[in-house]
Amino acid sequence: MKPNRPLIWIFLLPTLVVLIPALLFGLAAVQVLKERMTQNHAIQSADMAALLQAANYTQSLGELHQGVVDMLQQADRGELSALASYRLHSSFVNELATLGGQIQTLTETPLMIDLNHGSAQHLREAFEGYRRFIIMAGDIATVDATRARHYLDEAQHEFLRFSMLTGHLSSKLAQRSGERTSDAYQDTLGHFNTLLLFGGAILALMLVAAFYSARILNRHLLIIAEGLLALSHPHREVPELPRVQRLAELGRGQLQQLALAVLRLRESEARRLVAERKAHQLAHFDGLTELPNWRMMSEHLAHSLMLCQRNGQHGALIYLDLDLFQQINDSYGHRTGDRLLREVAQRLRTFQQEGCMVGRLGGDEFLLIIDSLPKQPDKAANLAEELADRIRIVVAEPYSIDGIQHFLSASQGVAMFDGTSDVETLFKLADAACHHAKVAGRNTICFHDDATQALMEARNETRRDLRLALQRGEFRLVYQLQYDAAHRPLGAEALIRWQHPSRGMVSPAEFIPLAEESGLIVPLGDWVLEQACRQLVAWQQQAATAHLTLAVNVSARQFKEPDFVERIQRVLTATGANPHRLKLELTESSLLDDVEAGIDKMRRLKRLGIRFALDDFGTGYSSLQYLKQLPLDQIKIDQSFVNDLLLSGDDMAIVRTIIAMGVSLQLEVVAEGVETAHQLGWLVEAGCHVFQGYYFCKPLPIDQIELPFTSISVS
Repeated sequence: MKPNRPLIWIFLLPTLVVLIPALLFGLAAVQVLKERMTQNHAIQSADMAALLQAANYTQSLGELHQGVVDMLQQADRGELSALASYRLHSSFVNELATLGGQIQTLTETPLMIDLNHGSAQHLREAFEGYRRFIIMAGDIATVDATRARHYLDEAQHEFLRFSMLTGHLSSKLAQRSGERTSDAYQDTLGHFNTLLLFGGAILALMLVAAFYSARILNRHLLIIAEGLLALSHPHREVPELPRVQRLAELGRGQLQQLALAVLRLRESEARRLVAERKAHQLAHFDGLTELPNWRMMSEHLAHSLMLCQRNGQHGALIYLDLDLFQQINDSYGHRTGDRLLREVAQRLRTFQQEGCMVGRLGGDEFLLIIDSLPKQPDKAANLAEELADRIRIVVAEPYSIDGIQHFLSASQGVAMFDGTSDVETLFKLADAACHHAKVAGRNTICFHDDATQALMEARNETRRDLRLALQRGEFRLVYQLQYDAAHRPLGAEALIRWQHPSRGMVSPAEFIPLAEESGLIVPLGDWVLEQACRQLVAWQQQAATAHLTLAVNVSARQFKEPDFVERIQRVLTATGANPHRLKLELTESSLLDDVEAGIDKMRRLKRLGIRFALDDFGTGYSSLQYLKQLPLDQIKIDQSFVNDLLLSGDDMAIVRTIIAMGVSLQLEVVAEGVETAHQLGWLVEAGCHVFQGYYFCKPLPIDQIELPFTSISVS
C-alpha cells in the first residue's frame, strides 16, 4: 500500500487479506469443477451416442433382414420379376455397405474400445458372414429360389449370431456406460470434496494470517495512540517514545507516516517547552547571574507575606548593594565587572540551603528573602542580622579574575516583616536602610527605622525638586580661589550650589549623586560651563583680572557624551570666552572606561587652548598607568591626603610621591583642602605649585570675593 493512500485502507487491510485470496481461490475451484464436469459430460455424451448408434444399427439390420425375407417370399410366389429383384438386391447391397461403415464406426468408439477389442472383432466377423449370405441369397433369388432359401437360412443363422453379439454388446455397453457415469460422478464428488477441504484449509490459514495481521496492525495503532496520549498529558519533559521511533524506522506505508507525524508532533512539543522555559527564564531570571529577578522575587515576597500573616512568623528582606562597584567597571571594564557579579551571585546562592531566596535587582544590587523566622521580633531580628553578617563576610573574601585579586564589600539594608506590610513598602524600607548603611560608611548592616524612612523620603523629594530647579533658576555658582606660594591669586574653581526655595542651601554632596543617577548632570554641567565662560569674559574686560583662569568640574557622564567637544565649542563661540583661560577638571572615572576616546577628546580641546586637570588624584585604581598618556596640565592632590598630612606618615609619603611625579612629568601640582599655615609650609617645601583651601578663602559668590583688585561679576 502506498504511503499516500487514505488511512481507511489500513483498517480494510485485514478484510482484504482474507476476501481477495478467498475470492481468487473460489474462482479457480469453480473453473476446475467446470472443466471436470465438461469433460465428464463429453464422455457420457460419447457413450450415449455409441449406445444410440448400436441400437440404430440393430434396428437397421433387422429392417434389412426383414426386407430380404420379404423378397425371397415374393420370389417363391413368383411375384418378383428379375428387374425388381435386381433393384432390391442393389438396395440391400447399398444398405449393407452403409451398415458396414456404421459397424466400423461403432467398433472405433471410446466406449467400444474401452470395453474390449475381441467383441468388436466378432461383431465385424458376424456382420461380414451375414452380409455375404444375404448378397448370395439376393443374387440367386430370381434363379433358384430353393438355393436362395438355403443362403437365407445361413444368413438367418449369422443374423441370429450377430443379434446375440449386438445384444450382448449393447448390454455390455449400457453397463459400461453406467459404470463410467458413476465413476465420473464419484470423481467429480471427490474432486469437489478435495477442493472444499483444501479451500477450507486455505481459508483457515488466511483467517489466521488476517488475525495476526490485524493484531500487528492493532499493536502499531496502539503504539501511535499511546504516543499521542503521552504527548497530550501535561509534562515538564517531552516523553522519548522509543516504540514510535522504532515504528518510524521499520514501518512502511501509512503507519510509518503516522509514526513520523507523531515524532514531528513530539519535536514541536519539545520546541514549545524549550520556548516556554526560555520565556519563563527571561521573565523570571536575571540573564547575567541566572538568579531570580525582581518579578520573581516580588512574587515570592508576596507569598512569604501571606505565610507570615497565616502562621504568625516573621521574615526579613535584605537589600544588598556592592560598595564602589562602579570603580571596578571603570578601571577594569565591564567584562571583569560581569564576572565579579557572577561570582558574587554564586557565593550568595550558597545561602539558599538555609531557606534564603536570593535574587538580583540589576547592576550591583541583590535581594535576599528569609522565611520562617521566629514569632518573637527580637529573635527574628537577631537571626536576620547573623545571616546578613555572614553574607558580608562571604562577599568580602578576595576574588581572583585573570590573575588579579579584587576586593569587594557590601552595604545591606534589612526590613523585617510579619505579613502586615505590602511588597512595595518593604522594598522601599529595605532600600532606605541600605542607603543609610552606605551613608554610615559602607560595608555595614542597617535595619530600617523611622529615621531611615524619613531620610529616604527626603531623598526622593530632593530627586523630584531637582528636576525643576534648573528651570526655576535655583542653582548658583560659587568660586574658590587658587594661589601660588606667594599668596598671589592664579584663578579659581567654579563650584555649583543649589538655593532651594524652602530648604535653603542644599549641599552638592546631596544633589550631585542624584543628578548623576537621573541624567540631569549633563544639562546641569552645560549650564555651569556657560556661566563660568561668562565670568571669564567679565574678567577679561579688566587688565587686573584678565590673567585669571577658571576651573570647571566635568562629570564622567557629561564627558562621555558623543558631542562633548562640539558643546564646548558652541559655548566658547556663544560667550566669546578665551579658551586659554578655561580649565576642565576630570576624574579618573571619566577616562578609564574608554581611554583612547577620552584622549582624543582632550587633544581636540587642547588644540583650542583649553587646559586639563586631573581631579582627586591618588584615590583611583589606575592613575599611574594612564598618567603618561593623558594630555594633562595639572594634577590635584585630593584633600583627604592633605587633611591628615602632618599626622600620618603614609599621607606624607603619598603627597610627596605625587608632587615628585608631577614635577618629573612637568605638570603643575595643585593641593586641595589646605586649611593651616603648617600644611601650606610643608607643601611649599615639598615643591607643590598651587594651593586651594579654607586657609585662603571659602567658596563664595563672585561679588563676595575680596581681591587685591576690582572684582567684576557676571550679571
